[in-house]
Amino acid sequence: MSAYDNEILLLIQRGENLDLEFKSDARCLPDRELIAAVVSLANTDGGTLLLGVEDDGTVTGLHINHQNIAACLP
Repeated sequence: MSAYDNEILLLIQRGENLDLEFKSDARCLPDRELIAAVVSLANTDGGTLLLGVEDDGTVTGLHINHQNIAACLP
């Protein structure tokens, strides 16, 4: 496991708070909800958004539609 992986796991263990948001992507989070989450963090003091993590901290991963970011770029 890399240092980056350990950092992510530590964030998940902290749980959600004002600057850490978990978003499930098991059923392909609609773009509108993803954008709303990013904007809400940007409108405060910033923060971290972990996509593919359930509210209880369970890592469920990304929906296949979100796994290839290059396919989303124009």
